[in-house]
This record gives sequence, C-alpha cells and structure tokens, in this order.
Amino acid sequence: MTSEESLRSLIREKLQSGILSGDDCTKVFGGVANGETCDACSEAIAKNQLVMECIGEHYPKTPQFHVRCFYIWDPQRRIGDEPTCPSAPAG
Repeated sequence: MTSEESLRSLIREKLQSGILSGDDCTKVFGGVANGETCDACSEAIAKNQLVMECIGEHYPKTPQFHVRCFYIWDPQRRIGDEPTCPSAPAG
C-alpha cells in the first residue's frame, strides 16, 4: 500500500500537470466499485471497495477514486483557492 505522503505527492503532481482535475466537483457520489481505475493512484478499485465519483462539468469523464484517494485529493485540489489578503500599504 502506498504511504499517505507518497499518495499526496502523486496527487499534487497530477493536479499541477492537469492530468487530474481539481475543478467542477459539484456533487460526489459513492457506491460499490466494479473494477474501475482510480484517477489518483491509477490502481484498480476492487469490487469489495467503494468508488467515489466526482460529478461536474468535466463530463463525459467523471473522476473516480478510492475512498482514501478521494479524501487526500479533495483538500489538495483546494490549495491555492483561499482568498489572499492584500499586502499592507507601504508606510
């Protein structure tokens, strides 16, 4: 099993390169997997696991994740979305 830090690093790389989308996740569905490939770690999601699907405007490709990968991807995709405070005026 991949360590959490290795997985986080892989997800960051995929987000930065555009391989993995970080936008347009308006709804999340979970259900029983059917051997899908996880878009985060590129491993199969076994039939005895849950698959998380991110629904948004990236149709027809719906990103699919292991539960663990989803919970690492979700905050990573939001990094940089925080509003920034303007610099204090020079005095």
